[in-house]
Amino acid sequence: MSNRKLNLENKTLPELSFRLLSISSSKYENDWTSFPHSHQFTEIFFIKSGSGYMKIENETVPVKADSLVLIGAQVLHTEFSNASDPLDYYVLGVEGLKISTDRPAEYSIVNSPASAPSLRLCFESILEEMHNKKKCYEEICQHYLAILILSIYRKDQISCELAEPLNSSRECHKARRYMEENYQDKITLSSLAENCNITKYYLSHQFRALYGKSPIAYLTDIRISAAKDLLTTTSYSIEEIAGSTGFSSSSYFSQTFQRLCHISPQQFRKTHAVL
Repeated sequence: MSNRKLNLENKTLPELSFRLLSISSSKYENDWTSFPHSHQFTEIFFIKSGSGYMKIENETVPVKADSLVLIGAQVLHTEFSNASDPLDYYVLGVEGLKISTDRPAEYSIVNSPASAPSLRLCFESILEEMHNKKKCYEEICQHYLAILILSIYRKDQISCELAEPLNSSRECHKARRYMEENYQDKITLSSLAENCNITKYYLSHQFRALYGKSPIAYLTDIRISAAKDLLTTTSYSIEEIAGSTGFSSSSYFSQTFQRLCHISPQQFRKTHAVL
């Protein structure tokens, strides 16, 4: 029997903060209307088949099957297809990624048939996950995106930098305000992320970076604070307080209160009541 074991080097891995916003699959048809446009995020195109060109700012860039094109945020661009060889392509919207280039316009293009199958697999896998929306699909899509970008970076074909997401603080503040105003309701990480129109993975990562704790931990703190106020200023029962502050049961409320405050709700009421 032969055996080979390889260990990862014991070093700190870089933190990847870019995130997937969307994926689309497009094919040229006679009703295709092309006009210059830009986005607040980077786009990554992969040409599945066909040929044509992209107008990027004042430059014209030919594209064909297996071409990979990265276009930075706020860069005007549009696509044109050869009518006899229609373009068919995927495009990802990615926030937090900056393309490093010496060109006046922030874009890069790769024509590498050798690496095309593995790159294409990432796009196809993301599209399938986004379509089926099975458990943990957001995290899986994010990991496929990381594989895609790191594979490109490793080949030194494109130089990428992490850029501060334009809307990360705004989205986290929106999540915080929503919890503060609706803490009585049933709130999960999934419902909170959906309300803010971002993925669970991204919300959890950015919220912790901004506020030093997870969204659910922050929500629990809000509920405990509201419960303390009710314990000291009302005669509501523990069950009533648990229900009015968003806890699923009085036993869960009591356990959480004891864990965070190191005292039971009843003892807290006795020592802090103002009635």
